[in-house]
Amino acid sequence: MPAGHDAFGFDMMDKHFGHYWGQLGINREAFLQFARQDQPWGATFSMTVLALRCSGQANGVSKLHGEVSREMWTWLWPGTPAAEVPIGHITNGVHTETWLSPALCPLFDKYLGTDWRMRIDDPTLWQGVYNIPDEELWSALQEGKERLFRFMEARATNRAYRMGEGPARLKQIATFFSPNTLVIGFARRFATYKRATMIFSDVERIKRLVSNRERPVMILFSGKAHPADEPGKEFIRQICQIAQHPDFEHKVMFIEDYDMNIGRYLVQGVDVWLNNPRRPA
Repeated sequence: MPAGHDAFGFDMMDKHFGHYWGQLGINREAFLQFARQDQPWGATFSMTVLALRCSGQANGVSKLHGEVSREMWTWLWPGTPAAEVPIGHITNGVHTETWLSPALCPLFDKYLGTDWRMRIDDPTLWQGVYNIPDEELWSALQEGKERLFRFMEARATNRAYRMGEGPARLKQIATFFSPNTLVIGFARRFATYKRATMIFSDVERIKRLVSNRERPVMILFSGKAHPADEPGKEFIRQICQIAQHPDFEHKVMFIEDYDMNIGRYLVQGVDVWLNNPRRPA
C-alpha cells in the first residue's frame, strides 16, 4: 500500500537535510541516490529504498508478503530474478505472556507443565489443552471477561462524568455488562481491507441477534485509522453512528484511544474474535 512507504520530494529533503550530506562527507546527489525512487510525479526520497539499500538484511512479515516485496523491489537489484531478490520473510508472532490472560497461566502450568513457555512452538504441547477440565477452562475465560467488563464499566463511568450525566445514568451503566453475554471483539488498524463494518451488511439480522434477551450479544470495536486513510476513518464514523442508534445502544460499543492496553483487555476477555479481511486486489 502506498501509505506504507513514505517518500518525500527532493525539495523537502533540501529544506530539512540541506546541511546533512556535508556532515557525511558526500555531495547532494550521492545523498539523494541512497533513497531515490522515480515516481510518476517525479523523483522522491523513499524511506523503504533507503532501508533496503542500507540494511544488511530485509524481510517481509509473512511468506506472501515476502513474495510480493521481492516483486515490488526487484528494480533495486537489476538483472536479478525476483525469486533471488534478497528479501526474505518471517511469520508474524506475538509475545505470549504479554497477551495471554493471567488466569490461563496457572492453568497451563498445571496441565501443560511449567516449561510450556519455552515450548510454545511445539504442536504436541498443545494437545495437553484437551486435558484441562471444561469447568476450569471456562472459569479462567470468564475471569478474563470479568476483567474486561470492569475495565469497560470504569471507562463508561468516567465518560458519563465528563458528559455531565446524572446519577440514574451512572447506575444504569453497571447493568450493561452481564457475564452471560456473548462478546464479539474487533480491534486493529481500520484499513478498509480488514472490513470492520462487514458484520453490519445485514443490519436487521444483527439487530435481532443483539436484542435476544435469552442469548445476549455484545460487539466491541476499537482501533485507529492511518491519518491519511479517509475511507478507514469513515468506517470508524459508521460504527460510532451505529453504536449510538437506540437499537444498538450498549450492544455495539466503540472503545476510544486504542492502544496495547485496550487490545490486551479485549484479547483476554472476548468470546469471539472477529477477523474477516480481504486481500487487496
